[in-house]
Amino acid sequence: MAIREDFQRARTDLEKEARRCEILDAAEDLLLKSGNERFAISALAARVGVSKSTVFLYFGNKEEMLLAVYERAFIRAFKQLGASLTDGMSGRAFCKAFIDSMIAHPSMLMLRAQLARTIERNVALESMVSSKQRILACGQAVSDKMDRVMGLEDGCGMRMLMALINLTAGAVQVDSLPYVDPDALPEDIADLLHTVSIRNIFMSGAELIFCGATGRPFD
Repeated sequence: MAIREDFQRARTDLEKEARRCEILDAAEDLLLKSGNERFAISALAARVGVSKSTVFLYFGNKEEMLLAVYERAFIRAFKQLGASLTDGMSGRAFCKAFIDSMIAHPSMLMLRAQLARTIERNVALESMVSSKQRILACGQAVSDKMDRVMGLEDGCGMRMLMALINLTAGAVQVDSLPYVDPDALPEDIADLLHTVSIRNIFMSGAELIFCGATGRPFD
């Protein structure tokens, strides 16, 4: 395979960051198409047009790369959520904005279940800690805005976010719709799968979380 000369010539920090972002873009695309279990550095290197050793110049191992994909998707999802927060929005409107933001970044949902079990166990402690610090800072900014625009008690936004993230992770595990063609199923089974779709599961549980955390009605 011919090695791309532009990757070989990267010298400045800006050039190196651009190469890193290009690898991350390709990794995220490959992850969404092949799944985490079949994700391979060799396939990624071929997609980018570089050698495996070049990929490892930017990421220590496969798990470090997946952690970077997860972190970037998380931050993008939460920035989208933060931008959607409006003064006095109802619990239902907030929870819809939350799940819309999560679904818009499926790589985060795909990797969430593997984060503590596999990915973080196979990266350097320093990498894990620095990633969590950046994720926490992003989540804190959103939770502070939630407290402010929704009139919540200090800290309520963060507690609610943590509960909703875990609810979303659970909903992803039981949602079969992304993997089947509903039109090919018997009507009763298709209806069942729609009932247990990630959005429906999330909104049902989110109402309990919101009302329990705030003591307010959902609408």
